[in-house]
Amino acid sequence: MNISMLGSARSVSSNNAHCIRRSTGLQVDADGKWRDARALAYHPHHDLALLAAPSVSGPLLELRDPETLRAGELVFAHGHPLGIRDSLAMGVVHTVTRDRAKSPRWIVADVRLAPGNSGGPLVDAEGRLVGINSMVVNGLGVAVPASLVQRFVERALSQRAA
Repeated sequence: MNISMLGSARSVSSNNAHCIRRSTGLQVDADGKWRDARALAYHPHHDLALLAAPSVSGPLLELRDPETLRAGELVFAHGHPLGIRDSLAMGVVHTVTRDRAKSPRWIVADVRLAPGNSGGPLVDAEGRLVGINSMVVNGLGVAVPASLVQRFVERALSQRAA
């Protein structure tokens, strides 16, 4: 399972909702060891899930504002496609699609994704998180923008604290 570390708590991570089974025990692979995790929140419309894995820590990734992405910029997708661990695929940004409110909705890139890339990070050439890899559409990789992921995480954590 790919996870991207977000938020101020290192034990909180994001993933795709389609990768997380509801109401089942979850485990994540952290440095070759399986650790217990639990789902805190889901947002199926945006294909996002928030996980808590208290015994897992990892680097917090700096977020890149999708408004600053330009067509042709290099991006890299990390994941475990088809069971190949820690694979990296390189591609270029095609566009950032927008919803009716003109907010970034999807990042579309010419990057080869396969089953196992979902939930993993899409980063720019400086290692900043651009988005969370989600699916392939017409041969192009599609990712949820980091700004949308950040809003989801902040809302989910604030609702849990309330």
